[in-house]
Formats: sequence, C-alpha cells, structure tokens
Amino acid sequence: MFQDNVFRLIIDPPRSAALNMAIDEFLMNEASKPRRIPVLRIYSWEAPSYSVGYFQKIDEVVGKIKASQEDIAVVRRLTGGGWVFHGEDLTFSLVIRYPNPFFSNDTKSSYLKINEALMMGFRELHPKLDFADCKTLPSGRARNGRICFELPACYDLLLRGKKVVGASQRRSAGVVLHQSAVFLGDDKKVLTGKILEGFREKWKIDFEELPLSNDELEKAREIEKGRYSSPEWAIS
Repeated sequence: MFQDNVFRLIIDPPRSAALNMAIDEFLMNEASKPRRIPVLRIYSWEAPSYSVGYFQKIDEVVGKIKASQEDIAVVRRLTGGGWVFHGEDLTFSLVIRYPNPFFSNDTKSSYLKINEALMMGFRELHPKLDFADCKTLPSGRARNGRICFELPACYDLLLRGKKVVGASQRRSAGVVLHQSAVFLGDDKKVLTGKILEGFREKWKIDFEELPLSNDELEKAREIEKGRYSSPEWAIS
C-alpha cells in the first residue's frame, strides 16, 4: 500500500493552537486523495493553550479552565477525548488510511499499535513505562468533561501510575487522524528522536522529511480562519 514503507515526516516549529489544529485537519483531508502517503507531524505550541475534545461541552470545560488560567487560548480539536493543557508537551499527529499493514479497522487496536511503537522508542529513557490496564479503567462516558490526563484510557502509557502519553482520534473517509500529547520531559529534540526510533523499529518503516510548503500552509490558514479561529466552532 505504501511505497517502500516510507512516511512523510513534518517537524514543525511552534505554532498557535488554532493553526496547529487546522494543519492536522488539512493533512487529514489530503490523505483521502489517491496516492497520498502517511504523514507523521511532530509539533509544539507557541504559547500555553488548551485543546478541547470534539464531543465535550465547552461551557462545562471553559468554566474549569477560566477558574485556573486566564487569557490562554482554547481550541476545539477535531478528535475526541478530554481537554489537554499544552505547553510542556510534545505533540504529534499521525495521518494514515485504514485498514493498513499496521492496524485494522478496530479503533482500540490502532491505539495499541501506535503506543507499542512509542513504548519501544521511550523504553531506554523510561524503563518503567507501562500500558494502562484496559480491564480496570472507567468507561468513556465516565470520562466525559474530564481532563485527558486525569484518567487513563485503554493502552495509554503510564509512568509510575501517572498518564504521560494520551491520544485521541478522528476517522473519516477511510482516514485516521491520531493526535497524541507526550509529557516525558522538556527536551523535545530527544523525544522527537525517540518517537522516530520507535516507529522505525516497531513498524519497520522509514521517514522522508518534507516540511509544509507555502501552498499547504496557506490552505491550512484558510481552514484556521473558517473553523478554529471562530468562536462559533469553539462553543458548538
């Protein structure tokens, strides 16, 4: 399906919350077109920001946010899950058609396969990393309105019982957008290298680094203006 098992790699500079989400949506839209290879985009945030899950009730979430932090950007993700405070994390998105050689249509299995790659990459830095036990976790309904990192989900990565890698997905037109936040230290260059190492080793793939073009950025900015910078989108 993918020529020579090569993924496109985008290592992005820090960007605004709205533009980060718009770029991920643009990449997802592009992936539905013929002959598009999978994309791994690694990025960070130019200012502390909150991202809110697609299905969360914004009035409940924003009240909690404003009580603790003023004048911080809040953006609604295209993916589900709980709300996340970004700033110290390294974030990545994986955009890939499914089914594929790495995981099937099953959502839960895709989380496992992706986090197995991360586990392999991070194991030297953090030998005590472990998977969340699916049998002991609360239901998705019990996590509604919660902070993403407050309660682990199935196959999340834990360090000494604390969730340190969380993720959420959106699936549409045969494409998965997987967004993941990594809280394993502030050396983003080291973490980036370990993420790539894990995918190379576990999935037997390689990467071709190809930054976003000016044309791609312009199209993403159009999405940003039409959706992620809109108050209507945030409160919908």
